[in-house]
Amino acid sequence: KTKVRPPRAGGLKVGQLATRSPHRPNALGLSLVRIVSVDNKKKRLEIAALDLVNGTPVYDIKPVVPWDIPGHHDTKPLKVPTWVSQEDALSSVSFTSEAKTSLERLIQYGKLAPFYKSETDGAMETICEVLAQDPRCLKKRGTVDGNTADPYKMIFCSIQLEFVVKASILEDTKVSEVSVITVTELDFEGATFVDGLPLSGNGTLS
Repeated sequence: KTKVRPPRAGGLKVGQLATRSPHRPNALGLSLVRIVSVDNKKKRLEIAALDLVNGTPVYDIKPVVPWDIPGHHDTKPLKVPTWVSQEDALSSVSFTSEAKTSLERLIQYGKLAPFYKSETDGAMETICEVLAQDPRCLKKRGTVDGNTADPYKMIFCSIQLEFVVKASILEDTKVSEVSVITVTELDFEGATFVDGLPLSGNGTLS
């Protein structure tokens, strides 16, 4: 059976269909909906704002997280469980001047197309949001790297980002921040893919 480790589950492995993962081993899709009412007696939920064909069955409901807010339903604040609303994002994400220049150049050359075709399409903002959630392995989350630590690597579209997580002082408070130190283009031509991840013959991208 397929098991995954949700980022907020503290290392617990659960069935993939019990999570909000968009990578699903079946044809079930995900749709953002709004709960209109709850009938406890009949154990029934009334939902709205579905982007589904009439008659499509709804098999499960998962809680929304703040960064899923599309801003087009209504102005009422979301009610979410405490494990969803907890503020555990890293304090800030910064780019070295070289990394920022490289990213801007790769966007200009269309290396992040078709999702990001210009600097105004939000590539920088999206990268910062992802890195602020600390995509490192579970054992590393909540820690900072020493000055001699090797950088971590993350693939985003067709580029690779190298970053470190370091400690800094913000308003007399010690916080953790992400620093992106290099941004490089990846060549996927001839690469094989395993579970959607590009690999070369020796298991790493060249």
